[in-house]
Amino acid sequence: MALFILPVSLMMPAWSADKKETRQREAQRRTQQAIKQAQSRTAELEQANANLGRKLKEQEQRANEAQQNLDGFSRKNKRLADDYAKEQAKAIDLEARLKEAENNLGQARAELADISAAQLEMQRHLKTMTVEKTALDDTLASCSGKNEQLYQFGRELINHVERPEAFTSILRAEPFTQIKRVELENIFQDYRDSLDQNRLKPLSAHSVNPK
Repeated sequence: MALFILPVSLMMPAWSADKKETRQREAQRRTQQAIKQAQSRTAELEQANANLGRKLKEQEQRANEAQQNLDGFSRKNKRLADDYAKEQAKAIDLEARLKEAENNLGQARAELADISAAQLEMQRHLKTMTVEKTALDDTLASCSGKNEQLYQFGRELINHVERPEAFTSILRAEPFTQIKRVELENIFQDYRDSLDQNRLKPLSAHSVNPK
């Protein structure tokens, strides 16, 4: 028994040393494995970070492009808004002009109606004046004829009185009438002047044909 225990007791330190060395190797292996895993994880993280960096740059580039597009759209929208405002102002101005033209047209139609009514009234008045002028011309012609007859009658009467035989008979009656030859001649001349002054001119000199 003592012989068995002695070898065992001698082997205990060696086994303990081997076990310790095994544990150290295992720990070292695990540490190296952990380091490798950490390195691998770090590489993965770095790769993921690099990918995220690229994606971030891409997103930033897309964001810049989107911002540029948005700025372009904003400028285009502003131009469209300005153009719309101008077109709207033109439409309002055109509508105002159209309304003014309609008012002017209505006023022109009213004035034309007034002119047409005035023209009709003028035509009626002219027709009435034409009828009156015709009647007046007839009356004037009648008066002129009668005036001419009276003129001729007066001239014939004076001529008849101024005949030598008639004039001599008047002179013979002078002691009764107390009229002298010169006075008789003056009376006859006054009558002739009165006849000439009251004689109407021919109708052709008075009449004016209306156009």
